[in-house]
Amino acid sequence: MSRFNVLIDSYYRAWFRYHPERAVDLGVEGYAHLLTPYGDDDIGALITLNEKLIDEIDALDIDELDQDQKIDLQLMYGQAIIESKQLIDTDWRVNNPSRFIPVNAIYQLTIRPVQDRTTALRERLAAIPAYLRGAKRYLLTSPEKIPAVWLDSAVIEAQEGIKYFRQLHQHPVVQPCRVSSELEQATHALEEFERFLSKDLIGLASGDFACGRVLFDMKLKYEHGLDINADQLYRLGETLHQQVKQSLTQVTQKLQGNQATEQLINKIQQDVNKDEPLLEQYKQCMLAAKAFVEEKGLVSVPDKQYLHVVTTPPFLQHQIPFAAYMDPMPTDTAQAGYYYVTPPGDVDSWGEHNKISLQHTCVHEAWPGHHLQFVTANHTARSRTLPRLINSSATLYEGWALYSEQLMYEQGFLDSDVSEFVLLKDRLWRALRIMLDVGLHVHQYTLTDCAKQMQSELGFSQIQAMADLSWYTQSPTVPMGYATGWALINETRERLRGIDEQFSLRAFHAQLLSVGSIGLPWVLRRCFGEPLWKSIRQSTFEVH
Repeated sequence: MSRFNVLIDSYYRAWFRYHPERAVDLGVEGYAHLLTPYGDDDIGALITLNEKLIDEIDALDIDELDQDQKIDLQLMYGQAIIESKQLIDTDWRVNNPSRFIPVNAIYQLTIRPVQDRTTALRERLAAIPAYLRGAKRYLLTSPEKIPAVWLDSAVIEAQEGIKYFRQLHQHPVVQPCRVSSELEQATHALEEFERFLSKDLIGLASGDFACGRVLFDMKLKYEHGLDINADQLYRLGETLHQQVKQSLTQVTQKLQGNQATEQLINKIQQDVNKDEPLLEQYKQCMLAAKAFVEEKGLVSVPDKQYLHVVTTPPFLQHQIPFAAYMDPMPTDTAQAGYYYVTPPGDVDSWGEHNKISLQHTCVHEAWPGHHLQFVTANHTARSRTLPRLINSSATLYEGWALYSEQLMYEQGFLDSDVSEFVLLKDRLWRALRIMLDVGLHVHQYTLTDCAKQMQSELGFSQIQAMADLSWYTQSPTVPMGYATGWALINETRERLRGIDEQFSLRAFHAQLLSVGSIGLPWVLRRCFGEPLWKSIRQSTFEVH
């Protein structure tokens, strides 16, 4: 084994001790019985581990590595720098109560194949009471540092987690494990933790959620491969926002003779099918999209793949109001992903599951969107290395999904008379996300003002807007990935079309999906060369 491969193996074997849920999701055995450690010694050891990795990378002879190894090295280096800075500058243990809630740690053991599931479930459940008692001590250290929006989110997550735990003994995977005693104690501990959050901390939380300019710019560079700053990114958002808004106005005028987008949105949302089960509607639409992709030869479809269309787990429904996707483990021979659909909670929620939006969602989440992209990455050796699996970027996976909607409109699958309107409305939302992402974390935007803008421009309700914004506050530089990635993919496609007489959509897509789910700049450099990337970077972000 080369020195480089030894470095990767030794680092991640240690790193997974501090990220056991990531290990389970990636099919790495030996960590399924653990909860994420958070003691002072654990945090100190993780910082030391990252510092040691940085030193070892600095000592490597880069010239001995091939192109793909150099990419992996950049990903590991950036990951270590960002994680250590966050741990040193902002201690999540005192300001983010959601990070302590262990519901996903149990849920993943019910859907991921792990060795000795019974022992893993028993040990994780048994650890929860002490785990949550320790969490309270950290959160009481400086409760004023907790952002109110994060506390609100944690309360909802805990409440829904309690409901999930209460019925978990009936789960067909959990029943044979005989963990009723451990489950009962874990449920009781989570109930106490929820009371602590909603009663003891309420009114005290007043912290700032913004990550700040320095960390935001570092994330752009090290997590997404974007050598630009927040202001350059914001200008891209402004440009896209203006362009899409103008196009949306023109399409609205063409469709109904006026520019009242809200009127057209209401009309579209009334076209729902309540006679057929909602999951079946999504399943049939997903299969139709897959058949269309295959018929048109737009992409290479992996031989092994499957997509479960299921109801969103209740404890995730406050985070997933409509639909979402969870990719399969890279070690899963069946490559089975999960397409979550959240059932309407009231009459108004049905509108988002209208026939046209349902089509667009299936394209985005399934074919040729997320499911195809992640499964393709899992089928390719160079794109399923640990550095690439762990360091995914929304510029690729969300940029590709948004581009997929445009592609399927261009090719005729999204063929309703209002499909272009829905396409542009959703693109406006993603363009606005760039501005709000930067605004909230760098420009001191308030949640109230952002919510008003989303209500005004996108027709969101107050609840919808705040749910979306809550996610933005906890995921800096992820919301910007959709429209940023879409813009880069489109610019690259048009450049290649202009210089290559033999340009093929299928070949372009194959190259784009061959490097993994990492930052698009690394993908574009690797596939199409540094000169083309520099030109695209300059024209997209107006860098001089």
